[in-house]
Amino acid sequence: MTLSELSLHEAAYVDLIREGAHGPGLVSRLEAMGFLPNKSIRVVRRAAMNGPLEVRVGSTTNVAIRRVEADLVMVHKAAAPVELP
Repeated sequence: MTLSELSLHEAAYVDLIREGAHGPGLVSRLEAMGFLPNKSIRVVRRAAMNGPLEVRVGSTTNVAIRRVEADLVMVHKAAAPVELP
């Protein structure tokens, strides 16, 4: 499942980031912002008309990401609720 498919406020963990058309540069940039394997993540807000997503990575980092890039972030749902502020 991809990050863009995740329901609002649903807890998940990052599996991997696919390269896509932007190549390894986007993967490196997302990893630098905390999109790392087994890191907790959730969608905080969705902009209207297929706009960007605001996601919480870990417990302190909020990032706005376009849906095209969110489609490259593979995640799996948390088995039990993850406590995120």
